[in-house]
Order: sequence, then C-alpha cells, then structure tokens
Amino acid sequence: MRSPRNKDEYSERELAEIEELNSLTEEHRSFFQSPWWQRVAIGFSILIVLSLLLPLFVSCNGGSEPAAGSTTPKPDFELADAHGGLVSLSDTLDKNDAVVLVFYRGNF
Repeated sequence: MRSPRNKDEYSERELAEIEELNSLTEEHRSFFQSPWWQRVAIGFSILIVLSLLLPLFVSCNGGSEPAAGSTTPKPDFELADAHGGLVSLSDTLDKNDAVVLVFYRGNF
C-alpha cells in the first residue's frame, strides 16, 4: 500500500487543482444537494408513504365491507359433479353454510 505523498512530491499543476477543489463555494454544489432537489425528494417520499398508508385508513373505516345480515342475490344454476350427476347451487346452500366452486381448466 502506498503512503500519502508529501507536498514536495506533487507537481505545481496538481497543487493548483487541489487548491481549486478546496476553494469551491456553496454555489458549486451538486445538483442533488440543491435545496430544490431536496424538497422534491421529501415531497415524493411523503407521497409514497401516504399512498402506502391509504389502504390501511380505508379498511379501518369499513369502507368496503357489507353490512351484517345483508346478502347479495345469487343466480341459481346447476353443474355436473365428479360422479356425473347434477348439483344445484340452491340445494347445496340449503344443506351447507358455504359453497366453494372449483373450475378445472381441462384434463391434466
């Protein structure tokens, strides 16, 4: 590993460049360090956080849940079961609290 060089080992040009870099003022800051860019980044960060929290606030208010006891009308239909017979939705709902329909895409 090389040790840092002494001032005597730098050329005049290198010393002038180092001096110029050390004398840079606030005007020569990077674009991403500018106050305008920092405000834009903070604004977008707030917008992202709010958009992630919005579903939480909507679900806490109970916006999409149906009222207790309300039912949506279901059309009655008949489908073939695994044994070749017909099963109607109304008969199955009379016997059970819930019905799960599984549709197979085809023969696998």
